Amino acid sequence: PPRIIVVGALGRCGTGAVDCCVAAGVPTSSILKWDMAETAAGGPFKEIAASDIFINCIYLKEKIPPFVTRESLSKPRRKLRVISDVSCDPGDPNNPVPLYTEYSTFTKPTLPLEVNGDGPDMVVISIDHLPSLVAKEASESFSQLLLPSLKALDRKDKEGVWIRAEQIFREKVNELPGF
Repeated sequence: PPRIIVVGALGRCGTGAVDCCVAAGVPTSSILKWDMAETAAGGPFKEIAASDIFINCIYLKEKIPPFVTRESLSKPRRKLRVISDVSCDPGDPNNPVPLYTEYSTFTKPTLPLEVNGDGPDMVVISIDHLPSLVAKEASESFSQLLLPSLKALDRKDKEGVWIRAEQIFREKVNELPGF
């Protein structure tokens, strides 16, 4: 079976990626589940180049060291063949997968990735709206997460989520020019 590394494995997208791999028949023993603890030291990570498939599912909040670089992928004995960048931030200067500059599409889901070295050919999947392929599941999941907050809307002065939302709103308004 392929060795797969999922970075951001504890989040919604990462959990879904792991579930998808298992449903496709990949044994859980062949799936490396990484999250913030495993990436805290900063990349690039040799474990990515040593895997067959890398699925990036992180929610990017701030600049972090890249998980992979062309240099890290050009080292001898690279196994990596496929990068699926679910986070999909090709134009973001903080992108931890700074290897491609365009999106792939539903009709052309993979883009070739030129990398030096002796490893296999590589492709990137960078579909901007990949979660829309599972729209029903995404809608149900987000609804389950949102419903408790909506039910608390009549207590917005006492409920933490609404207090935090208003605080963030006011902070952002104050950052606008002229305020």
